Amino acid sequence: MTDLADDAVALPAARPWTPPAGPAALSEAKIAEIKGLAQKADQLVEASHSENTRVAYGKAWRAWSDWCLGFGLDPTGENPEAAADERWLVMHLTALSEKRSLSTILLRRAAVVAIRKRLKRPLQLDDAEFEAFLKGLRRTKGARPTRKAALLEPNLRAASLVLTPGTHTDLAGAALAGGAGEGRRARRDMALLLIGFAGGFRRSELAAFGLRDVNFTTEGLVLFVGRSKADQERHGAEVGIETVPGSALCAVTALRRWLEVRGETAGALFGRLDRGGNLVPGADGCLLPVDPATIARLVKRVLIRTGIEAGEFSAHSLRAGMMTAADRLGVPFEQAMEHGRWKSYAAARIYRRHSSLWTGNFTGRLLQSE
Repeated sequence: MTDLADDAVALPAARPWTPPAGPAALSEAKIAEIKGLAQKADQLVEASHSENTRVAYGKAWRAWSDWCLGFGLDPTGENPEAAADERWLVMHLTALSEKRSLSTILLRRAAVVAIRKRLKRPLQLDDAEFEAFLKGLRRTKGARPTRKAALLEPNLRAASLVLTPGTHTDLAGAALAGGAGEGRRARRDMALLLIGFAGGFRRSELAAFGLRDVNFTTEGLVLFVGRSKADQERHGAEVGIETVPGSALCAVTALRRWLEVRGETAGALFGRLDRGGNLVPGADGCLLPVDPATIARLVKRVLIRTGIEAGEFSAHSLRAGMMTAADRLGVPFEQAMEHGRWKSYAAARIYRRHSSLWTGNFTGRLLQSE
C-alpha cells in the first residue's frame, strides 16, 4: 500500500489477514441469493425504525452488496472463505468518502451494522479505531452539516403573488392551461405552503393528511398527525393553527379555499393532480395523496419564480421557517418545540436558522456613521 498524504484519511490499523480468493469463491447460486436479499434489505431493518430509515438502510445495504460482489466478497458474512468483515467495511466507507458527505457515511455504516446484526453475523467493530477514522474524515471533509435555508414570511408573500390563476406553471416551468384545473392547482399549492409553514410540518406529514384529519374550530383549525418521524409508535398529535383575519397569508383561509374546489371525496387532504389539474382517485375511489417529492419541487419552483436562488431551499425549509420565525418573534423555545413536535432540544435548535445571531448583535453599530 502506498503512503497516504498528510491530510488523507488513514485506515484504522488492521490485523494481518488474507484477501478472499476472488469471484470464484462465490457460486452463481450464492451470488443470486445475495442479490435477492439486497432487493428486500429494508425488510431486515427493525420495525422500530421509521419507513424513511428502512428505505435508506435498504439502499445502503444494496450499495454495500454491489461493492462487495465487485471484489468477490459475501456482504452477509455467511461464506467463511469470502466473508466481508469489518475491515472491508472501513475500506468501503473510505471509498465513499471521496464523493459522499460525512452524514451519508455514518448512515451507510449504521445500515450495514444493523442488517448484519439482524442476519446474526455481526461485525466486530472497534469503536476507538472507527472514531480515529471519523476524525480523519472530519479533518479532510469538514464536519459542517448541510442545512436547507428557512422559508420565511417575505418568501410566502411573494409566493402568494405567483400562485394565482393566469400565472401558474408546471414543474418544468411551462404555463398551464387556464380554467378550473389551474385554479385547483394554485389553491392546493398555496394551502400546502401555508399549512406546512404554520404547522412546521414535514413533507411526509403533509402528504399523509387525510380529509378526516381536519377539524375547523372557532379559533382556526386542528390537524391530526397520525404518524411522524418522531412518533413511530403512532400515538399521534394534534396541531392547532390560528385564523388570521384579513391576512393574505392566513393558512386557515387558504385551506378553506382549497377545500372549496377539492370537494368532500374521501382520501388525501392534499390530493394528487394530473397535468390538467384534475384530482386523481385511486381504485377505491378515494383521492390519492400528493407525492412528497412534488412538495419539494413546489417549494423550489415557486421560489425561482419569485426571483430567489432556490438551491438552498427544500420542503424542509417550511419546517425550518416556522421555528426561525417563532424564534425571531420571541416565542418561548419550549412552546415552539412542542408545536413542531420535536423530541430533542438539540435537534430543535438546529432549525433556528441564524435567528439567534441577530439578537443583541452589535456589529452594525461598529461601522455606523456619526
